Amino acid sequence: MSLEDLKTKLRRHPKLVGLGGVGLITAAGFLLYESPQVRRFLSQYVDKKSPEPDKRRAEYIYIKYHIYRESMRKLKQKEEDEKKWISVIINPIGKWWKAAKHSVAWRLLNIAQTGSQPERLKAVQQLICMDHLKDWDFRHLAQICDARTAVSLARCNADTRWFMPVPRRGCIKNPKMLLSELHVMLARLRPMPCVDHFFSKYFPEQDPIEDIHEYLTQEQTIVLSTADTDLLKEIISFLHHITKDPEVSARLMRDGGLVHLMELRKIFNDDNETLSTLCKVLANMSLVPDAVEHFFTSGWVGALAEWQQCPDLRLQVISAKTMANLDYDDPNQCTYPPNVYPLHPRIRTRRKPKADIVFVHGLLGGVFITWRQRDRKPTELGLYGKNAFYTSETDDVFLVGEQKRLNGGKQKPEAVKNGNGNGNGSQKTETIKDPVLKASKKVEEQRLNISDAATKEFVETLRNEAELDSDWEVVHPDVPINANEECVGKFSVCGSEWRNQDTCEEYTNCWPMEWLPDDYPDSRILGIDYTSAVTEWSANFTKYCPCEKGQGHIDVRASTLLDRISASDVGNDRPIVWIGHSMGGLLTKLILLKSLDSQEPKVQQLAKNTKGIVFLGTPHRGSPIAKWKQHMQMILSPSIEVKEMEENSPKLLEMHRRFMGCLHTLLRHVKVVSVAEGSPTMLTSFKFPLRIVTEESSKIDFGDFYLLKDDHLSLSKPIYRQSFLYQRLLHVIREAVKERSDPKDQDGQSQSTPNEDVMLVNIVAALLKGAKGLFESLPRVALRFST
Repeated sequence: MSLEDLKTKLRRHPKLVGLGGVGLITAAGFLLYESPQVRRFLSQYVDKKSPEPDKRRAEYIYIKYHIYRESMRKLKQKEEDEKKWISVIINPIGKWWKAAKHSVAWRLLNIAQTGSQPERLKAVQQLICMDHLKDWDFRHLAQICDARTAVSLARCNADTRWFMPVPRRGCIKNPKMLLSELHVMLARLRPMPCVDHFFSKYFPEQDPIEDIHEYLTQEQTIVLSTADTDLLKEIISFLHHITKDPEVSARLMRDGGLVHLMELRKIFNDDNETLSTLCKVLANMSLVPDAVEHFFTSGWVGALAEWQQCPDLRLQVISAKTMANLDYDDPNQCTYPPNVYPLHPRIRTRRKPKADIVFVHGLLGGVFITWRQRDRKPTELGLYGKNAFYTSETDDVFLVGEQKRLNGGKQKPEAVKNGNGNGNGSQKTETIKDPVLKASKKVEEQRLNISDAATKEFVETLRNEAELDSDWEVVHPDVPINANEECVGKFSVCGSEWRNQDTCEEYTNCWPMEWLPDDYPDSRILGIDYTSAVTEWSANFTKYCPCEKGQGHIDVRASTLLDRISASDVGNDRPIVWIGHSMGGLLTKLILLKSLDSQEPKVQQLAKNTKGIVFLGTPHRGSPIAKWKQHMQMILSPSIEVKEMEENSPKLLEMHRRFMGCLHTLLRHVKVVSVAEGSPTMLTSFKFPLRIVTEESSKIDFGDFYLLKDDHLSLSKPIYRQSFLYQRLLHVIREAVKERSDPKDQDGQSQSTPNEDVMLVNIVAALLKGAKGLFESLPRVALRFST
């Protein structure tokens, strides 16, 4: 059939054409609608393998070599002509700078390792200022760095990239295997009474371990039951106890104890309280001679450098103490034994301190508990509890009100997931997340984004203008309600100097560490820390060794602190100011009395160079709270410390009599300030107020005496910098430093005679010098007249 016949037939049947078009459109729509099912049906019969690409031989365009060479020569010549003068001048300088900025660091590091001590100190200062190095530069330098230089860099707050990462970073040793190795290491210390007692009570022999992985990666789940967690914490606390003996520390170091401590750090990486105790173990072991190499090879220098820059104040202070004990290259180097913590300076300084300021807390206190800034809410005192510096359990803490403020009032339990890493099943434990004692953040003023210079200057003037003018006088908020007639000191501040801090959000957990360095940066501030208890039940410092039961006596404790404070070079040709709160004041008195009785010059200098003492609620004649032992002895079971502070105790009265005798004779040059509490303290256990130290007991007949309206806990916690308590302390320190810089005649005519002799010698020397000059000028005068 031809095309013309087909057209003729379609013209005869027009309806057939319409139906055919509709059918085609319907079929196309159906296929489009059902395309996924059609594609799935056809894919069963189509080979899914992609065809292999066509492996054809590559085609090249061939040109003659002399034409290519000539074109490339012309192109290169053109580029050189364009950069000719720039290349001659800039390229050598650029190449030299690239080589110099990398080679300088290597040369300085070589000087820091092989030069003399002054050269090493300067080289380290230059190294920490280099911020242009790349990560691979730091890693290369860290690999060739030695132990002494690494400690020097860490002491100067260098970049943490200067230190090698910890061994097996990202891998954690299996806790079961770690417990077994710790048991073997401690068993080598036998026969030691402390170890035998600890093994029999806390640490039994571990079962043999088979078919477990030695190290677990971050992807694997760590199996750590509640019993294992508590046991590891007990081991760390026990190590803190026995490492106070240098011989035990040396033996543990030789047996690889630092490697095991590194594994414990990985396990308790998020527990700041346990890490603080672990760092105290390191601080004790750092007193061993030649311990620097052991710390360096085990990776602890880099870990301590990270802790020095962490937000937690406890880790900052304890790690700084450890690094100071290891830094033998420091020109002002001194060691810090147990119980002594450097609050300032925590890094290496060039200048020698001009004064030593020593803080001694009281019963159940701590460096970061007693010396906090005062909370706006009233605090309460608990009778039962552990030392707040050593525990984070809020139900058993001395300062319950302070701890609740620190934790925000509530604590959210954090579940620790345990997997089936060793096939022993999984157990869930709940631990309380440890609060971080953060440093105070200074509120910075917002920068003004004002384009007009005159308007910007006007706004800045309004911002910096004092709230009150000089005609006003602002009384301190904690002004004393009573004082003796001999007292001196400012009770108010000029209106132009007043800074209203009522709405300030800045808060410090340790004002001696964060406030005093701003006022006296050249002073050394030390915090003395020790464990104490109110009841025998809570005396946790005696549970690891029976020999520690007698350490609670104030005489024994004062002797121990005296030896360790004198070993820290306190009072070496510089004045000392003591601040003691509650029982800390009694310890200060006894330390000074023992230093006067000592025959060693290094110990005698403690009393000889003491220029100021501040007693904050010190029970010189005892405390009425100690009488509770007569009424509730069967319930409370008071500790040794409480029994010795009984009101009108013969031992305290005799010590006070001796101390008052020394104040009027050997210590007559010492400025004494006594502060008493004027309000009772609330007890959390029984919800009633109690006057812990009476006004009569805290008052002495020497120096200034002030009765504040605060309770016993608030005496050591100024509300802010412009409080009377803090300003009066600054006045005592200022007088001590001023007396050192401008010493007064203390022995009358015996000291005036040498001064007169010196003046006479100076006058005679000036006259002789003038006469010599006159005789030398006479020949010149004669020659001038003759001419």
